[in-house]
Amino acid sequence: MAKVMLVAGLAKHIPIIEGMDYIGVDYGAVCCLRQKLPLVLAVGDFDSTTKEELDALKKNCKVHQLPIQKNETDSEEAIRCAIELGYDEIILYGGLGGRLDHELANLHLLLYRDLPLTLMNEHNVMKVLLPGSYTIQKQYRYLSFFAIEESVISESGVAYPLCEKHLRPRDIFAVSNEISQQEAEIIVHEGKVLMIQSDDENA
Repeated sequence: MAKVMLVAGLAKHIPIIEGMDYIGVDYGAVCCLRQKLPLVLAVGDFDSTTKEELDALKKNCKVHQLPIQKNETDSEEAIRCAIELGYDEIILYGGLGGRLDHELANLHLLLYRDLPLTLMNEHNVMKVLLPGSYTIQKQYRYLSFFAIEESVISESGVAYPLCEKHLRPRDIFAVSNEISQQEAEIIVHEGKVLMIQSDDENA
């Protein structure tokens, strides 16, 4: 699988992952340059960068500059570019927190578009699971599930196992579980769920 990390402007320390390419999203591209990460592409309207920062980006990678007035968000256009370049595993890093409207827009891309997308920052990783069996590696302390539609799930290898439990969009009982060792087994029998692994910010 071809993997790419789209780095948005809220990124602090960008993780180095073997086999991962990097695309900067607006000011996130500057964050990549500061960490000396090689960029495949920089995408955005760059309204939050200085002329000097934009010139530095143009010297280091291909820049796809968007108009400030547009229908698509910078993240949405970066995802489109990534898919066009052939990536089939996309992590959007640094797109959570900050402005609530931007955060919700990124969540909508995850929840309501059929995209190979994961949202991630220093304390959270979020992914949509469709029906199937999954081995989930422990990345953060807590493991939570929210139903996007009427769903049935099972969890094992966790502090509070579930067996073919019905989960409705209004339910919140599947929050703050913990993976017991290093991995958990998850089965989505029916439906579509949002999986979140998270840590406390002071962890």
